[in-house]
Amino acid sequence: MSVKRAVAQVVGWIGGLCLLGALLFFAVQQFNLAGPARNILLDVAGIAPSPVEDPCLQNNVAGAIVARIDYNDAEALHTLFEQVDVWHVDPEQLNAVALVSPAQQQWLTDGGFPFSEETERTADLPNPCAFQTLADNNAIPGYACYRTVTKTHSDLESLAEQYPDLAELNDIGNSWYKIRTWGLAGFDIQALVLTNRQSTDFEKGELVVMAAQHPREMATAEVATRFADMLLEGYGTDPDLTWLLDYNRIHIIPQANPDGRTWVEQGYLWRKNTNSTNGCEFPRSGVDLNRNGSFLWNHCQGCSSSDICSVFYRGESAASEPETRAIEAYLSTVFADQRGEGYNDPAPEDTNGVFISLHSYGRLLFYPWEHSSTPAPNQDELRRLGRKLGYFPDYRVCNPELCMYRFDGSTTDYAYGTLGVASYTYELGTAFFQSCSYFDESILDPILESLVYAAKAARRPYQLPAGPDVTDAVADPARVPIGMAVTLSATADDTRSAGSGSDTEPSQPISAARFSIDAPSWLATTFETLQPLDGDYDSSLESLTGALDTTGLQPGAYTIFLEAQDSDGNWGPPTALSIEVVAPATERTPIQHKLYLPRVWH
Repeated sequence: MSVKRAVAQVVGWIGGLCLLGALLFFAVQQFNLAGPARNILLDVAGIAPSPVEDPCLQNNVAGAIVARIDYNDAEALHTLFEQVDVWHVDPEQLNAVALVSPAQQQWLTDGGFPFSEETERTADLPNPCAFQTLADNNAIPGYACYRTVTKTHSDLESLAEQYPDLAELNDIGNSWYKIRTWGLAGFDIQALVLTNRQSTDFEKGELVVMAAQHPREMATAEVATRFADMLLEGYGTDPDLTWLLDYNRIHIIPQANPDGRTWVEQGYLWRKNTNSTNGCEFPRSGVDLNRNGSFLWNHCQGCSSSDICSVFYRGESAASEPETRAIEAYLSTVFADQRGEGYNDPAPEDTNGVFISLHSYGRLLFYPWEHSSTPAPNQDELRRLGRKLGYFPDYRVCNPELCMYRFDGSTTDYAYGTLGVASYTYELGTAFFQSCSYFDESILDPILESLVYAAKAARRPYQLPAGPDVTDAVADPARVPIGMAVTLSATADDTRSAGSGSDTEPSQPISAARFSIDAPSWLATTFETLQPLDGDYDSSLESLTGALDTTGLQPGAYTIFLEAQDSDGNWGPPTALSIEVVAPATERTPIQHKLYLPRVWH
């Protein structure tokens, strides 16, 4: 064979492979391959063995149950972590909830671990066979309230297109499948950035909300996406949501582990990413991304696992996984490094930034450190904001070792330990595959309120939560002719904190309240005072009243920012309301919106 002919054949083979790749890419992208069709593609690529012996395998093995297991001490708990899929731990009662196979049940008996079946949880285990028959590109089968990865990303794109002055969609990295298949499968990791892009000449608060790092924790991605929906839909009509986007940047990463989530969409209790090169067979392959972080990776005994088949497997090295690297790199671009190099160096009081990692389950809210019960340098401030955030869903706020178990390599510890920002892990609800009824009735609204408070405090998270909250703000009337006074009323409240007794944030009497027009206090130049309705500031809960004189204002819409101060001198975050000033009836002309910031109305 001539050299020319040989080269031609090689070029032909390459061209054929490229064409095949293009066709596969087209199939994945245009037809949203899922379920069996998608599994075949991955099998052809040789990267994700599917359960060929039994396509309806009940997650790990047939006969698995959910059990409540008693243990004696921390060493016994660590042994459980190495042997079974632990879901939840109650350190006060010394028991754990876990998924256990028949062989593991025998191991528990032989090892002296008393256990009993949680029959309702066992009955609620997802059935992959049923999921395959109900495949849906828009919602997870049997859970219509939860969007698929494909639908989530499509909706993020739609939001960015619908609100171009408020929303920008960024590709911040690639999933493991996407890297492994040269883009033929897998996903981008996407961050939706929300802010009024016309307002840029001052410091904005930074809030990052990340979800679905553990994909089987289904409620988390939907909460994050609904948060974006709420902020954008409320902009221009809800003054409290409007100012959040005027004066903050809110970054929402709903699907931090999109590959793993696609297996959840097929009914598997998938926790890790989809890295199938470590030798562990499907469906136990992968790396726990919340044990893979670069900050103090593999730091403490029993905080993560070196067993490649463990659900807590930390990976072969720190930040070994592309999803981990993408998230950490993105956080480093959002937040300035505001903490010293030393383990005990505190972040400064004027630190800017809040990071929230949404997980489930347990109705808990963790603050750093997550790898240790040793107090973090900013523990008092971290705990104080955590208790404010936990107030809305009425969650227990704690160091994880004290109310569940400690773990290392977490993203929350990375965000605080490396960058100094106030960082939290939420454990939402009561189950991984949370029912839509419970999600709608007990999770969504309280968590959205909590995230709104996080945004309010994001610019100064170590200072603002020390002050009182302003609630129930009303302007009467809300639309007035120039020269007419507006009566403002509100409540100043320094008692809103999760916990009870000694496990709550101390409250102080209200000492002052004020309002400013079209600028929050850190930018305003003039203020008007609000008075206690009963005549005296002597309580931690005060009704407020005040008068806004509209004389001298031009016709237009105005935002009024209300704040309260406690007896220790701490001002809390603002609450906003809006008024409209119109010309007298004989002088009226079309309304001009005269605002401190340019607004984008939708």
